[in-house]
Amino acid sequence: MIRVMLCGAADTRRVQDEFVRTVADFGGVPWHFLNGTMNYINSASSDWEENSRATVQEADVCVFVIVEEIGHITWGTEVTAALLAGKPFLVLCQQSTYERYLVLNDEFRPPASLDLLEEGTRNLVSTLREIEQDRRLTAVPFSHGKFGETLRRELSRLFDIALGQMEERNRRKSIRPLLSDPARLSAADLTAAQAIAVDEWEDKQARKAALRALAARRSLEEDALYSLLASGEQGVQRMTVELLGELHPVRPPDPALLEHVVALANDSDDVGIARRLIPVLLAMDLSKGVEALAQLNVEDSGYTRRLALALERHEDAVAREGLQAAVAALLKRCLSQASEPDWKSRCRAYLDRLGFGPAAPATGA
Repeated sequence: MIRVMLCGAADTRRVQDEFVRTVADFGGVPWHFLNGTMNYINSASSDWEENSRATVQEADVCVFVIVEEIGHITWGTEVTAALLAGKPFLVLCQQSTYERYLVLNDEFRPPASLDLLEEGTRNLVSTLREIEQDRRLTAVPFSHGKFGETLRRELSRLFDIALGQMEERNRRKSIRPLLSDPARLSAADLTAAQAIAVDEWEDKQARKAALRALAARRSLEEDALYSLLASGEQGVQRMTVELLGELHPVRPPDPALLEHVVALANDSDDVGIARRLIPVLLAMDLSKGVEALAQLNVEDSGYTRRLALALERHEDAVAREGLQAAVAALLKRCLSQASEPDWKSRCRAYLDRLGFGPAAPATGA
């Protein structure tokens, strides 16, 4: 059975009966500290805040209520615990209290100080400001005698959202077998595949499979691409860079995107990003790739070796497109940083063929 926790100051006893009836009508179990339905451990080190955190962890839904007073533990401990645990929750505020807050909030706009207000009023304004302005949460007003009706409506809305997410989860599972055969994916399947790819909570292997399918079908929205490039999952981020040419099939590529990816590589502690990026940018568009790579930090010897050899592989195209000067500048940067004599001679010979040599020996060669 669903466990619904009522959180708030002692004056929530005014809505307790409506809370219990409404939750019971939903087939749930109402939890509230006033009737003793709180998790607790009595010991020499007992702590109300720890008890509240423990109860939030075990509740399925939290209902935070402001009648007139502000509960210290509710807004100092329980809201944070619910947010960190990812618990679904509601914030309900009595209409008259909320209207009072709106008047005071307008009257005491920063930099005006709230110190002129008595403590309870000051806590009310600062708490609702934190809820709405800092945390960007929505406080739903309820009128006198309508708490149960408001709670029923908002719980129904939560259940509707939960059912929608269950539907989305089922749809994702249904397309996973199809990801290995991208040609079979419909437009709706591709939308679901994109949702899988960008979801940081999704299974990593599923995200990679979705990413490969999207690359094969050249089907990824621009916002999703930027999201994937910023992924906290290293394997997904690397694969996004590796498949960048297919994920961004527009030609010529967007210079802003290339600049963004190079900046990402410069800021990343993962050397695998830049090493994958070098051949990808040159393959997408040689001229724009060379221009973008001019901004790449090449202090790492692995970068310089890969960059020099990748540029050499495009030697004919460099001559054909008249990029000798730009490529020579990149090669000279490689020589000034690198210390691997097995490939330096090839780099200098390439400079000679471009008509910009002989290059001065690099220090420490």
